[in-house]
Amino acid sequence: MKIGGLIVAAGLSSRMKNFKPLMTIDDKPLILHTIDSLRRSGIKDVCVVLGYRGEEIEKALKDEGVTMVYNHKFRETSMYDSFKIGLEKIKDSCDAIAFTPADIGFVTKYTVDLLVEEMNRNKKSVVYSRFKGVKGHPTIISAKCFDYLLNYSGEGGLKLALTNMDEGSIILDTPDKFVLLDTDTPDDFERVKNYYENRNYLTEDECMDLLSYSNVPQNVVNHSKKVKEVACDLAEAVNKALGEPKIDISLISSSALLHDIKRSEKKHALEGAKFLDDLGYDKIAEIVKTHMTLDQEYEDLLNENSILYLADKLIYEDKFVGVENRFKNKIEKYKDDASVYQNVIKRYNAAVKIESNVVSNVGKDTYENLKIKWRDSL
Repeated sequence: MKIGGLIVAAGLSSRMKNFKPLMTIDDKPLILHTIDSLRRSGIKDVCVVLGYRGEEIEKALKDEGVTMVYNHKFRETSMYDSFKIGLEKIKDSCDAIAFTPADIGFVTKYTVDLLVEEMNRNKKSVVYSRFKGVKGHPTIISAKCFDYLLNYSGEGGLKLALTNMDEGSIILDTPDKFVLLDTDTPDDFERVKNYYENRNYLTEDECMDLLSYSNVPQNVVNHSKKVKEVACDLAEAVNKALGEPKIDISLISSSALLHDIKRSEKKHALEGAKFLDDLGYDKIAEIVKTHMTLDQEYEDLLNENSILYLADKLIYEDKFVGVENRFKNKIEKYKDDASVYQNVIKRYNAAVKIESNVVSNVGKDTYENLKIKWRDSL
């Protein structure tokens, strides 16, 4: 199934008091972020409907390979009219469209992939995204709806027109708040900018929501909370000993809580990292990826990767057991299986090396006191 992209950027941005398609975040116009959000999921053919200050958008998009079409009556028509103009332009070249306004700029690859895969698999009329009970963008619309939408002239615009397709539609929940984050006002813009720039710094509640979305069992949640406690304590001790914020406490907190988010799957560290990266949490993903098998370059460093690796190897389920006890059973179990045994010993040696490095920096007494705290805490 070929899915095209349809982005409407014809409006006046009247509430923004600025021209929002060309307002920049991360040195890139918002309209380009919106295009990128579709193309990351393989939606290559994108049509952008222009109107107000269209020539300026044309100039910004001249090297992007997008189709551009104008709603010359943008001042007296609605967004639905612009939608129809764009749909008329691309309807014969695709089997479905991913529709979004121009100011929904940071929808993640995970969400768009989720919607596209559902449309490809079940050929629904409409596939909606939803975050915490509220529908957002993009919306995937099948070609079976095109003629009806082009001829619909009732009240309520596109939203009401699509309700007539409800029997063949489906709503998919996503943990991606960006599906709801348009930028109508200056306050909206600053909020979205802040969310995007700080996307790797999640609150504990946000991490818990991600674990719940992924149906992570409670015993794994409890384990992750304990690993977070240990990792943050280690990071704080290292930072204090070095006299500088070498390790990012907020980043390691999120990474620890989410490190086993795909524990039920094979190669769960890699699967978890991919899931988180597709959600835009690239820094967290890079740390989660190495929590089972640490890249050798990190073994001699004290950073977020090595600290999470060690913290995970100090905990069994939700109890502090220490590196020796954590590996004892595995070493015995696989002693006659050379290939597996070699990997177990490699992981064990990495944990011992990092632990030794921590002790040499924070001091033996500090480390022993932390171990007492971890044993006593529930």
